[in-house]
Amino acid sequence: MNTRNNFENRPATNSLTDVVLVTGALVGGICVMALGLLALQLGFGATPSQVVREFLALDSIHIWWYVTRASGLMGYLLFWLSTIWGFAVSSKIFDPFLERVFTYDFHEHLSLLSLGFVVLHALALLAEKVEPLSLVEVLIPFVSAYRPFWTGIGIIAFYLTVLVTVTFYIRSWISMKVFRVIHYLSIAAYFGVLFHSLYAGTDSALTWVQWMYGGTTLVTVFFLAYWSILLWLRKTENAVTRS
Repeated sequence: MNTRNNFENRPATNSLTDVVLVTGALVGGICVMALGLLALQLGFGATPSQVVREFLALDSIHIWWYVTRASGLMGYLLFWLSTIWGFAVSSKIFDPFLERVFTYDFHEHLSLLSLGFVVLHALALLAEKVEPLSLVEVLIPFVSAYRPFWTGIGIIAFYLTVLVTVTFYIRSWISMKVFRVIHYLSIAAYFGVLFHSLYAGTDSALTWVQWMYGGTTLVTVFFLAYWSILLWLRKTENAVTRS
């Protein structure tokens, strides 16, 4: 990562515009994912109008079930993208063709969007009627009646993600070393989210979902290895320079 000045010298953004964009992306993304899952459930012969009619049947016991599944998948994809983007930013892969300020801001907004979908995922679990969870089960790890261990892993990963995201807003009060160390927790958070999705997600049995998890994991391992090698080379170079 670069120096603190990369963060503190960022231009001010329009807060209202950010809220509108984030909200629009949140709503649009969940609708697309929910419609896609519903279309798969209805079968390939279903017409768009049938999918829309079924989607708008808010009195159905299944609507929140689709929202839960879609928001969970979208939250995973956004968190995955935020994770590999963080590796890329730290490795300075984008520096030749993207402004450093933009890459940091984009990483921050990806983290916020992923948290937004995870919160929606948790709220939908409280509202849906197929496998409803209580507030205690959603907030406290390992007490859920539904796959308690893997649900608990997901809850812990969520708290780690919140901690990492908060550092974006308190970085002027903490050292860059502390900022980096806390950000390393995002690696553990990603794998926690991955295993939670694999072993607690009801869509894990679907072939395309398995391919998605496999592909995103391979990309993450590649970026993690690349970042680790660069970090080791930098430390070795610094040690040689000091000696």
